[in-house]
Amino acid sequence: MLKKLSLLAATFIVATGTALADPVSGGRANAVIQPEPPSLMLGLVQNGPTQMVAGNVYESLLRYGPDLEPLPQLAKSWEISEDGLTYTFHLYDNVKWHDGEPFSAEDVVFSADVFLRETHPRLRQSLKYVESITAPDANTVVFKLNEPFGPFIGIFEVGTMPMIPKHIYEGTDYKANPANNTPIGTGPFKFTEWTKGSHILLTKNEDYYIDGLPYLDEIYWHIIPDAASRSVAFETGVVDILPGGSVENFDVPRLTAMENTCVTDKGWEFIGPLSWMWLNNREGPTADKRFRQAVMYAMDREFAKDALWNGLGKVAQSPVSSSTRFFSD
Repeated sequence: MLKKLSLLAATFIVATGTALADPVSGGRANAVIQPEPPSLMLGLVQNGPTQMVAGNVYESLLRYGPDLEPLPQLAKSWEISEDGLTYTFHLYDNVKWHDGEPFSAEDVVFSADVFLRETHPRLRQSLKYVESITAPDANTVVFKLNEPFGPFIGIFEVGTMPMIPKHIYEGTDYKANPANNTPIGTGPFKFTEWTKGSHILLTKNEDYYIDGLPYLDEIYWHIIPDAASRSVAFETGVVDILPGGSVENFDVPRLTAMENTCVTDKGWEFIGPLSWMWLNNREGPTADKRFRQAVMYAMDREFAKDALWNGLGKVAQSPVSSSTRFFSD
């Protein structure tokens, strides 16, 4: 495999309107989702579009800041034992699933130790370090490891460990459960409607356990298959938010120059996206390491960054993204 060629700085483009000193409750966010998710059941499907939409419906124990430091989500606090073998999480009180049923530590045990062990290949690898997951009481969960595993505190985000309602899925065929079509989580927004090929509507969770949140009443995800049409939708005010990858890179400078528009490349730190050339290292001329090295040195990666990504990225230094905690120059 050739070394990575370019780190793509995917941009979010947002129509800002009039700047306000403080957030105001109410309103709808019109966003693009591309491509259309195959499913919104985050415990079964973890691709990018599914995570972007369903990450507002489902939650995990933690979320992560720009420096990837752990922050509270369903867990309001946590402790790690000195030997690195015991992780104890204390859950928020009075959290409810979107159907009104109470959320508890038993849902965490079911999600991590039963449902996701079966359905989530990425999490399954990290759970190899887990000896037991227990719920000593309704608001406490204890993960006991069989050996110290430094990255363990980083696996509690919604795309890796979404919380699944035990009262809906226990004892069922997970893939055939009818609730997969109407996902139920604990997040700030509830699933309301999905018209295939048109839109996905999420509405405010009025019983959200954090007072005052969310601010928005709705998130309306527009499904617009053509990139040029997505650009026009933003220009004409049909949509307010273009997530990274929604439009062609060459359209980004024109759109970001519009009045009342802001752009950011933040928010992808956890994912650490990389683009690379994948070569066959088992047979043929590319199996020779010297051949792959020659390709590496011959390729003008600065040109690729500027011509293919319109300068929206930087040349990678290694197979480890520079946005991750494990990168070293």
